This record gives sequence, C-alpha cells and structure tokens, in this order.
Amino acid sequence: MICWIDSTPMQYCASAFSVLCLCISFCVCPVNAQTRKQLPPPVERITDSVVRVGNVLVDTQERTVTCPGAINMDNGPVEYLAVGPKGKLHESLLRLDIRPIHLQVALLLLGLEPRNVLRFQGDPRTPQGPPVELFIRWRDAAGKTQEYRAEDLLMEMPGQRPTSHGPWVFTGSRILKEGFEADLSHSLIAVWHDPAAILDNPRPAGASNAYVVHSRRTPRRGTKIELVIRALSAPAPRGGTS
Repeated sequence: MICWIDSTPMQYCASAFSVLCLCISFCVCPVNAQTRKQLPPPVERITDSVVRVGNVLVDTQERTVTCPGAINMDNGPVEYLAVGPKGKLHESLLRLDIRPIHLQVALLLLGLEPRNVLRFQGDPRTPQGPPVELFIRWRDAAGKTQEYRAEDLLMEMPGQRPTSHGPWVFTGSRILKEGFEADLSHSLIAVWHDPAAILDNPRPAGASNAYVVHSRRTPRRGTKIELVIRALSAPAPRGGTS
C-alpha cells in the first residue's frame, strides 16, 4: 500500500482528523515507485483557503466542495444522484470523475463530522449527518452557465411530483475489512438510502426507491457538469479545548 499527502499544515478538528487518518489507512493505491513519482499528491494547496484532493476542489472559506463529471442519464428511474466511473451507471443521474475517498476527505476538510446510521440499501431509517446543499452547474448550447439545485433534476413517483428543496446529509461511507466501502462500490450520493454512499437523501421518499430523472429539465447525457456541495453547518468544534 502506498498513500501520500503533502506536508502543508491543515486546519482539522481533532475528531475529523482521526477519521481522515483512518480513511487514508484503508486507501488502496496500487502504484510502483516510478508511477508514484509521476503522480501529484492527493492533497495540494492552491491558495490559503483552496486545496485540491485528487480531482476534488475544496474551498474552506466558501465552505464548498466542487467535483467534475457529466450527466449520465437524462431519463428513467434512478437510485443515485451520483456515482464514480465504475459505479452503478445504469441507475445514476451523474457520473463524477473522482475517487470516492477523495470526496470523503474533502468534506472532512470542511470540518464536517459524518454519522452513518444506515444498515442496508433501502433502510427505512432517516439518514443522519451534517446538512449540505447540492448544485449542478453546466454550460448550455449558447455557452451560458446554468445552475440548478440537484433536487430540480429529480422527480418523485408516483405522479412525477417535484422533489422538495432542502438539504442532503453527509453520512460518510463505511470502513470494512475489505477497505473503504465507497471506493469498492463507487457509490457517492444516494437517492435511495445506501450505507455505502458518502452523501444521502433524508426525504421520506428516500426509503422507497421512488425517483426518476426530470427529463424536461436535465441536459442531454454526456453534458459536462460540476457538482457543487455547500456545507450548511459550522465546522465541528475541536477536541481538547476547555
């Protein structure tokens, strides 16, 4: 196993840093020494408040995480808002071109504390965790930037009802003996509850697998997008303070 991170000091809260170290300890990076020399470090400081984790951009001042990707489905039922390139692409609105553990680390860098209470896919429990807003951004045929809340590209069944606006939650994926579960499944953001995913949908319909793509609003499959995750809660307090 080879994993590396730059030595630039980061502002972690103590508990988030512990989770970060645990995640990295399970990170599988199958590269030899020569390949390692050719790759950038997973965490790279861009400015005082902006760092890059793999392909994921973190802005600690704006409290956002930005991921590149593409529209993966422009119609039909979905179980995920987003998966990685090797995830369940037949049931996900978005494909994000990132490594799952990099998204988990990026959210930890904002000082968010995950809380995964889900036991299995479709678990009727309401997922828990710090609230975030999700926005999908792309350029239309005229080159004009379009941005919608993620909920606006989904509809609920039966009846194709608009999905209510509101937060999603950072549950965090699980660490199994085989490794970091989201890295194994490439599940990133679940619409239908999934403990393997990193973010989940707390709306009541999230337990019933009742979502379809809003085809009249969603751009065509293959359209390049950015997913912007905006934290709504303050960073968790640091441990060890009086």
